[in-house]
Amino acid sequence: MFKVFIDPLAEKDIDEIFSWYEDTRTYLGFEFLNEIEQCIFSLQENPLAYYNVTDKVRRITIARFPYNVYYTVHTNTVYIHVIMHQHKDPEEWQKRLK
Repeated sequence: MFKVFIDPLAEKDIDEIFSWYEDTRTYLGFEFLNEIEQCIFSLQENPLAYYNVTDKVRRITIARFPYNVYYTVHTNTVYIHVIMHQHKDPEEWQKRLK
């Protein structure tokens, strides 16, 4: 099983997305958090199963929500760097990984 480390900026992404969904509909933010937990569980089990965006960066899509999780894998650790809406400019997540 892989360890998962969430970058503080990715934690901020989660908080902002959670707040937006909670403001939209009560408990929807919590449903989003449940889907994030499922993504993390999947990454712990097999992070190499998901789409290669670049040589080092991979992406997993959050079920039920239009967001992607961008991450890297080093040895036995998954580093989550960015959680971003699927329709945002891809250069946005790339800036964070430079």
